[in-house]
Amino acid sequence: MNRDFNTVFWKEWKEILSERLKGRSSGGRNPWILILVLGVFLPWRIGATFGQGAQMLIFAFLPVIVISVAIADSFAGERERHTLETLLASRLSDRDILFGKIAAAITYAWLLALLCALVGMVTVNVTHGNGKLLLPDAQGILILLVLPPLAGGLMATVGVLVSLHASTVRQAQQTLMTGFMVLFMAAFFGARSAPNEWRVWFFKAVETWGATQLTLTGAGILAAIDLVVLGVAMARFQRSRLVLD
Repeated sequence: MNRDFNTVFWKEWKEILSERLKGRSSGGRNPWILILVLGVFLPWRIGATFGQGAQMLIFAFLPVIVISVAIADSFAGERERHTLETLLASRLSDRDILFGKIAAAITYAWLLALLCALVGMVTVNVTHGNGKLLLPDAQGILILLVLPPLAGGLMATVGVLVSLHASTVRQAQQTLMTGFMVLFMAAFFGARSAPNEWRVWFFKAVETWGATQLTLTGAGILAAIDLVVLGVAMARFQRSRLVLD
C-alpha cells in the first residue's frame, strides 16, 4: 500500500467511525444496536449451537447492510459538503481515491461483523456454557473470515458506482436499498419459478458437496463478481465528469 492510498483510507476510516460510533446512524444501521441484537440477543436465543456452520452466514450479510450506509457517503457526501472538487484537484491518483474509499468501508463492516461474532461467543459461553468452553466450528470460522469481506466488497463497489453520480447521500442510500430489495425479490421469485430439475440438482449438490467446498465455491463466485464490478467502477471513475456534475 502506498502513501496516497493510506491517506484516503484513513480519512474515510475516521469519517466512518465519527459518524457511526457517535450514534448518528439510526435503527438497524447503528453499530451499537447491531452489536446488541447480533452479539447478545440472537446468540442468547439460539443457545449453545451458536457459531456452528451456516449460522454464521448472518455475519456474511451484515456488511451488505452496514456498507450501504457508509459507502453512500463516499462521493455523494463529498459533493454535499462541497469538498469533492478539492479531493479531485489533489495529487491523489484515481485508483488511490477509489480503492481507499472502498477498502475503508469493507474494513469497517468486516471488523463490525467480527466484533458481533466475538460478543456472541462470549454471550453463549456466559449464558449456555455450563462450565464448558463453546467455540465456533471450522465451517463457521471459514464463513466468518471469507464471506463478509467478499459480500462487503460487492456492496462497497456497487455503492461507489451509485454514489459517484448521486446528488445527495439520501438519494444514494435509497438507490442502493431499492436495488438490493429488487435483487432479493428477483432471486426469491426466480428460485420459486425455476424448473423442478434445477432445484433437484441444486439440493443434491448441497447434500453431496462438503460444507467447506460450498463455502469456497460461494467465495469464488463472489470474488469473480467483485472483480467485474470493480473493473466497471474503475472505468466509470472520471474526474472531469465528476467535477462538471
